[in-house]
Amino acid sequence: MSAAAPVPVIILGGGGHARVLADALQLAGRRVLGFTAPQRQPELAPGIGWLGDDTAIEAHDPASVALVNGLGSTRAIEQRRRIYERLTGRSYRFAAVQHPSAVVSTLGTELGRGSQLLAGSLISPGVRLGDNVLINSRVAVEHDCRVGDHSHLATGAVLCGGCEVGPTVHVGAGATVIQGIRIGQGAVIGAGSVVTKDVEPSTLVAGVPAQKKASTV
Repeated sequence: MSAAAPVPVIILGGGGHARVLADALQLAGRRVLGFTAPQRQPELAPGIGWLGDDTAIEAHDPASVALVNGLGSTRAIEQRRRIYERLTGRSYRFAAVQHPSAVVSTLGTELGRGSQLLAGSLISPGVRLGDNVLINSRVAVEHDCRVGDHSHLATGAVLCGGCEVGPTVHVGAGATVIQGIRIGQGAVIGAGSVVTKDVEPSTLVAGVPAQKKASTV
């Protein structure tokens, strides 16, 4: 008996990250019904048009569709978390997105619900990603790392082996986190930083080596 075809998806958001996701979904052969945004916008990609604002989701039974979180700016982590929790609380599911060029080990890896692995990303053996995690283009997550729910690793970031990243963390573009580092919940790592020591929760660090700059709360 052949496996049932995956349900179609709706992308939440109409910005640049949503467009990147639309491309990845189409390359993977996933059917996309359209996208939601507060105001009418042009197609994200051929055949992926505006459905309305987020209330358009209510026209679909939760069992008949899956959602894709299209919010991707560096300031959107809390918004991503809220929309994910609100809609999963109403029984909607979030689809995982994996660009065909992403490399994902099958040795002990765990990918959370709604995780997004974009072009050229690398997920090594023993990695565990939480729910609603965004792994952007060319990110490397090396062996045995843990990444908490709703965190975002921006373009070109590197987590060396054995790192632990808490929930709702943003690791900026091109940042490197050396092996075994722990990053607390809600922390922000500045773009291009090199993190050589543990980072406290709700802390902004930046520089080479990274130093505390401010609180994020």
